[in-house]
Amino acid sequence: MTGGGADGSSRPRARASGLPGRPAAPLPPPVIRVLPGAPESATVARRLAQELLGDGHPAADTAMLLVSELVTNSVLHSQSRRPGATVTVALCAGPSSVLIQVRDDGGPSEPRLLTTKGPAAAGAEHGYGLLLVDALAETWGTLSTTGGRVTWCRLAVDQRDEGAGARRS
Repeated sequence: MTGGGADGSSRPRARASGLPGRPAAPLPPPVIRVLPGAPESATVARRLAQELLGDGHPAADTAMLLVSELVTNSVLHSQSRRPGATVTVALCAGPSSVLIQVRDDGGPSEPRLLTTKGPAAAGAEHGYGLLLVDALAETWGTLSTTGGRVTWCRLAVDQRDEGAGARRS
């Protein structure tokens, strides 16, 4: 057989991605960790993202920043800040995106973007985390139930420019 196709033709075989070309690199398994509802957990979450993605991943720096922001928001603004409470971090790297999810014990209000105008925002030192998530993630959202809340974001990975990091589409 001279061809690469299953039917004996000379057409190249489709790879796992469904596209001809380089074989798809094996994807790392998702990472799920239950962490204490404490500020130090943001550092642990950053480390988890770095270990999952590795230094050469185009979205590694952005993923480390955003997982840190989401964990910090959960620790500061939810019931997970109570003694003994936890946050759960889930990270999943796919061929074209990175999914970040942070589950907390919920709180009195939904996560929302800070208004960047007006006297309340002037000189504010906190409250910009979700603005970063909104600016850097392809998409993000939050799901609340009586048992808690999950805030998530997805980072697009531009495969053509491996040094560019995550990009908005």
